[in-house]
Amino acid sequence: MKENEEKEDTEMQSACDEHANLPRETRNFHAVYVPPDSIDEDKTYNKEECVHIYQNKEEALQVIKIHKKARMKTFKNLADAEAYVKHGLELPTIKISTVAKTQEKPSNFKALRPQELVGFKKLIENGNLDKIKNYVWENPRYLISNGDTPAILQVGSRYNALHIAAKANKPQICEFILNTVGHSKFLQLHHGEKEERNNLNLMEIMLDLYLNTPDKGLNETPLHFAAKFGYRDVVRVLVSYSQCIKTLQNKYEQMPVDVICTRKCQEDENLKREIRLLLEDQFYVPVLRAEGNICPPTIGEPFSPTSPPTNLNRDPISPRVEVRAFAGPMTKSQAVEFRKKWKTPPRITPRRGQGDASCVMNSPIALRLQDTEKGLECVGRNLAEEYRVSWKEYWPFLKDFVDFRTDKGLTKLEEYLEEKYKEQLYCFMMKNLTNDTATNARQQTPEKSFNNDIQDLCDKLRLCLLLTEDEEAEENTEFFTPPSSPEPSQEDSDDDMLSAEEEDEEDSIIFIEGSLPTRVDYAVYNALSSTICSYTFPNVYRWRHDMQLAMKRDPNR
Repeated sequence: MKENEEKEDTEMQSACDEHANLPRETRNFHAVYVPPDSIDEDKTYNKEECVHIYQNKEEALQVIKIHKKARMKTFKNLADAEAYVKHGLELPTIKISTVAKTQEKPSNFKALRPQELVGFKKLIENGNLDKIKNYVWENPRYLISNGDTPAILQVGSRYNALHIAAKANKPQICEFILNTVGHSKFLQLHHGEKEERNNLNLMEIMLDLYLNTPDKGLNETPLHFAAKFGYRDVVRVLVSYSQCIKTLQNKYEQMPVDVICTRKCQEDENLKREIRLLLEDQFYVPVLRAEGNICPPTIGEPFSPTSPPTNLNRDPISPRVEVRAFAGPMTKSQAVEFRKKWKTPPRITPRRGQGDASCVMNSPIALRLQDTEKGLECVGRNLAEEYRVSWKEYWPFLKDFVDFRTDKGLTKLEEYLEEKYKEQLYCFMMKNLTNDTATNARQQTPEKSFNNDIQDLCDKLRLCLLLTEDEEAEENTEFFTPPSSPEPSQEDSDDDMLSAEEEDEEDSIIFIEGSLPTRVDYAVYNALSSTICSYTFPNVYRWRHDMQLAMKRDPNR
């Protein structure tokens, strides 16, 4: 036995020596794995005489011809070849479990089959946003894999959902994907956490992975796809996120700005110019406000994500100011023009014969003077719509920057009002429960009152018959003296009844900060779009209706 082992070691060493003398590019170990069941079937096979690692590929193939179940694999180093000869394609169980525990943790959602991923990919290509939303929120693994990376929808090219949406020119789906993977509640759902925690770091990572992960073929990002096909709206969505890197190069060392309209719309110079402007450094024009509005708001200088405004509070004595609204992204020249027009809006003078000059009262300057809290934002909001750029402003009750003229902003307002109405319903149920308890208590402990005295009198009068015995036999009818109605008191008036009805009606109305409208309600009302879908945003629609009734009752607000 010992002699056989020494013989095998000698042959292995000689094979290694021959391999060492070969050129570097030809040093290969051809390892052959023979399954144990194949060895048991072949009684003529001698394990001790078998050499499993060969320098000559033909010798390895001869072993495969003898053992039909044997498998061969070529390695560059001897250690991997020896491991393959011993275990074949199977690794030790301990190593597999260790790798699984360190890399992934079990998910609360089922793994998706290839057919399901293909179906989801087709939904993106067809632009079916409603079904995409349902699929994603039912199983987050359509967007995020079990290892907190973008889910791969096309294995060969390693396309994720944003690659597919950008290539199919679906800007709304691109925005939904990025907003969803950057949403704390979605990440909480994916991880199966009951309590919400700060997922800011993970949100930033997911946005970075989706925006900047290249594909496997040409090493291109979704921004490369949108630029080379001339999809301007998709480019605008992608560059609006600060995590988007616009200088990444593809396989041919080309940045997105170098491949604009190379695959489509090559003769559209206006489209090329617009996309090129979007790929330049983007700038935003901010509104700076102090807490409590202790000093007038100002319009700040244009800034870019690469150089955010950091020197806002250089003077420690002056009130601390913060960015409370901003318009953008824009090019630097557009941002300078936007700020200039925002600071000095055109004056509107009444034409001859207009009388009261109502148009002057509705001018941008008048709006800024009338509303010290949101007047500047109101002008900027309309100006952003004119320039067709995005607009965001901070709302303290939401603790976020939103635009109520977009679906994303309306969704946040819808969720907030839904919670308010739930609280109202809970208070109403508790109030009714308390009233029922009090009523039952009064029924169990009756008191002597005026109504009880009248009831006793009625019972006694029922015993007094108004007919004789003969008449009673003929008529079989009894007449009773009806009780007298209590005299109305001075407190029971129609005005009091109406006020009680109005009070009940007011109790069923909910506003943003209480049961009565405040400045915040009026500011939000002015920031809404003109049309609200009652099916998509029922709570916002109901709140706006209540606001319209309140404004009719108080037209001076």
